[in-house]
Amino acid sequence: MPTTTRTTADTVDRFNRAFLDHDAEALTELVGAGCVMDAIQPAPDGARYVGREACLTFWRELAADRTTRFEPEDVAVAGERATIRWRYRFGAGPDGSVRGVTLLRVRDGLIVEALAYSKTGGVPLAPDAASTAGAGRSTRQVLDQYNEAFRAHDPALLAGLIADDCVIEDSGPAPDGVRREGGAACLARWSELAANPELRFTPEPAEIHGDLAVQPWLLQWGDGEEDHVRGVNLLRVRAGRIAEARGYVKA
Repeated sequence: MPTTTRTTADTVDRFNRAFLDHDAEALTELVGAGCVMDAIQPAPDGARYVGREACLTFWRELAADRTTRFEPEDVAVAGERATIRWRYRFGAGPDGSVRGVTLLRVRDGLIVEALAYSKTGGVPLAPDAASTAGAGRSTRQVLDQYNEAFRAHDPALLAGLIADDCVIEDSGPAPDGVRREGGAACLARWSELAANPELRFTPEPAEIHGDLAVQPWLLQWGDGEEDHVRGVNLLRVRAGRIAEARGYVKA
């Protein structure tokens, strides 16, 4: 498929619009030949679709379904990467929707990678990561210390990293995940998880976009084939401390 002069932002906008308008054919010119997509389900890793046709078939079916509704909540673009937070509505009432995030990579105006995660139940709640900005500590420095607290099972490393008005959304249960407000509540939750020797947290390569850190991870709670899940944390940092954290996992 030929390359285009579209920017990442243009491609992401058209991608979102295809789902908002239920215009499946609009996706045809947005997907690259070597596209790889990891779907939300099933846990622990999500189904993988390899190649343009496989990805297009999946997305076209989703976009064409007028019994559902896709609502973008926030879009962040940095270079060839984009982060889309969304709500997917599939029914009425409080249990008729779920929130999630899709991490896209765009090359030459075409989507070449998509990793999707959502709020879910059925697995241990994973720690949320947060991002930081300025105030003596960079986003990367805050993220590294935060991750080390869970790797080393050392809650003391969390001291001084959490803003007084911090808000976190756990990765479950669906549709929205448990919301915790205030520095004390966030510290208590994260300290509990960090101190648990049964949970093994392995951060994967992270991306930093200003005050936003995008941290994929692997969480293990046993040695069986099903005793793990992959997820991603979106961390927002203010004045060198975590102010917001949202967690998502494979469903």
